[in-house]
Amino acid sequence: MASFQCTMPINFKRKIPSTAVSPRGNEIEAFGTVEEQHVHLWYLDEGELPAEGHAERRVFNATCYPPTSLRTKSGDRIELPGEGWFKVVKVADYDNNPYFVPGIVDVKLRRVDG
Repeated sequence: MASFQCTMPINFKRKIPSTAVSPRGNEIEAFGTVEEQHVHLWYLDEGELPAEGHAERRVFNATCYPPTSLRTKSGDRIELPGEGWFKVVKVADYDNNPYFVPGIVDVKLRRVDG
């Protein structure tokens, strides 16, 4: 059982393998069905940081804390209530600790259109 209660609803679409390609040779992303899930919390970032001049800086629009059991990975999609869909761009697992296993992951999100 997770140390943190996951009570905030979100919609979740898992990215699935795709063999379809666009006319330009790019992979066409495919997703499973939309599932209602619950997370510990989520929040929108205050503002965008400039990425210019920072080779490793990534721009995130929101952060979400789903349960580890959801097995969230980069490329999945999360819809935050009233805010639209976001792409998972980074996942940090908090359970890799011998003294405290909270049962949640730190997920960084980038807004997607469409």
